[in-house]
Amino acid sequence: MEKTIERLVNGNIKVTIPIRLKYDGCKTVICQPEVEHTELDPETMSPLQKAVIQGFQYRDMLESGKVATVSELAQKVKQERAFLFRALSLVNLAPDIIEAILNSKEPSSLTLSKLRKGFPEDWTEQRKMFGME
Repeated sequence: MEKTIERLVNGNIKVTIPIRLKYDGCKTVICQPEVEHTELDPETMSPLQKAVIQGFQYRDMLESGKVATVSELAQKVKQERAFLFRALSLVNLAPDIIEAILNSKEPSSLTLSKLRKGFPEDWTEQRKMFGME
C-alpha cells in the first residue's frame, strides 16, 4: 500500500498512510513500514539539505520547550531572527518535496534562493511552483 493524498469532491483531503499496529502487552504501537534510511553526511550535504534539517532542528527546539521564543532561540544559536524565520518556514514544505530534497532528487528549479524568496502554503501550489506535479 502506498501513501496517497487525494482531494475529495466536498473539498476535504483524504490521506492514506500505510501503518502496522503492533500489540505490545497492554498498549498498541503504530509502526511505519520498513523504510531504508540513509544517513546524511554533513560533509557532503547540499546547502538546501542543511537548511531543511536546520529548520526542523529549530522547530524541535521551540516545540520541546528548550527555548520559549524565536528571540531566545536566536540568542542561543547566535543567528538573526530573520534567518531563523526563513529556516523555520522550510518545515512547511510538502512532505514529498522535503523527501526529494533529503534524497537529492529535487528538480533543478528547486533552489535555496527560490525558497528564501517565499513559497505558497498550499502543497499543490508548491509542487506546481517547483515542477513536481
